[in-house]
Amino acid sequence: MRSDSKRARLVAGGIGALLAASCATTHVEEATARVARPAQVAVAEAATGRGGAQAAARAAAPRLRDRLQRNGVTWQLRRGARAGRYVNGDWWVVGPVELVEITPRCVRSDARVQNGAMINPDPTRPHQGYDSALAGSAAHSGYRDALNVALEVSPARPLRLAPGDTLVSTVSHEAAGQLPQLERCALLTVVATPPPQRSFRPPYCGVDKRARWSADDLDLTVLAQLPPVPGAPAPRELVAQLEYTWLDHLPGYQRRFLHPSRNMPDYGREIADLVGTAALTLNLDIASHDKRALLIALVQLGVDVFGVVRQGGRFAADGGSGSGRKLLLLLAGAGLREPQMTALARDAGATFAEDAQTFYVEETSPGVVNGGHGGYTADDVGLPEWGNRHATDPSLDRKGWHSDPYRRCCTANGWVGCVLAARIMGLRDAWGHPPLFDYLDRYMQTEQPGHWMRSWSPFCERMWDRYRGAF
Repeated sequence: MRSDSKRARLVAGGIGALLAASCATTHVEEATARVARPAQVAVAEAATGRGGAQAAARAAAPRLRDRLQRNGVTWQLRRGARAGRYVNGDWWVVGPVELVEITPRCVRSDARVQNGAMINPDPTRPHQGYDSALAGSAAHSGYRDALNVALEVSPARPLRLAPGDTLVSTVSHEAAGQLPQLERCALLTVVATPPPQRSFRPPYCGVDKRARWSADDLDLTVLAQLPPVPGAPAPRELVAQLEYTWLDHLPGYQRRFLHPSRNMPDYGREIADLVGTAALTLNLDIASHDKRALLIALVQLGVDVFGVVRQGGRFAADGGSGSGRKLLLLLAGAGLREPQMTALARDAGATFAEDAQTFYVEETSPGVVNGGHGGYTADDVGLPEWGNRHATDPSLDRKGWHSDPYRRCCTANGWVGCVLAARIMGLRDAWGHPPLFDYLDRYMQTEQPGHWMRSWSPFCERMWDRYRGAF
């Protein structure tokens, strides 16, 4: 598996600690909220193991807090409010509340705005309020002051948040012109009443902040217990790469600049490969606590994909950019036994890149194949095929295997783990797009074994070669 080493970090606490404490807890370094019981005691106990799960549970219990921290972001409240953690470690707070400071502060300098924040971002809009240098320049960034709620927040100009608001706070890279431009993001969800312990955080898109799903409801029977192949990744390293929010709501190419570099991969090929690697690892014979922690991380990401798509967002086909999100939605639907998620995935049409790029060659009118595009003939009818933007622009289709470099460099080679995991979990029919599965069979039979263009991840390739015949 290829991954950014700074994301492949092991941390004390996190989702594993949440499970040990049987409630929504957090990282040790973030347990600094001002509470009645001295925070230093809770930190010391967590660091030394003294007090164990009971200490972690006490530290995570809902109580009045006026300062909350998550992933390098600090929110200062005007006065204490009941607050606690979702099962993935993100904060909820009972509102309405007023924020008098967000750190790092949103700043404007040399015509650039950075470290911005948005509330319930709309995935159908190409505009954002995070950083005016997103996408390389102010002219192409889609930045709007009106969307940035972090500007000039202070005790004199507090940010008022009401139940139904999810605040998305970001930390920008200091230098402009980065890909991606954001370094971190953290979420604060405002609710009317405390959610049950071990609840999943509701999606950051949309205003429905009900605690609809719980880690206690996860169905682990949908997962297999396969013997590992050589080179299987450590589940805890995967959790460390998946436990923070994947900010993924902008449409089009701007999405790559949005992805926080400390939270997630920036490109669809790597996103798909990481999701596929994690999903295959879930189906190995690994320790039950590791399996549960990894499933929680993936399901929370799937909940956010559900929110994006339900609010009209798409992961459009354009090279490798939109890959890797559909399996997250299906995993969440299967793990939570949530029919709305599985139905949304099945009926999504061209919402997801893998589906929008794969098709069966058809006679589209008498004597005309594939609308006359791509050089296909009657002999090709029924062939599972790939086109860069087939669903929206079939004129870009090319029959030649080497005609479009994206066929081999950046798409199917990242789908291997996702497609195999869907087969193993019996989700092929739920996926609702047979051409993808048949095309990947063709792709894996065509490409040279052991080459990165066959599979970006050697682990996924080994899993495919060992288990594809059985599923």
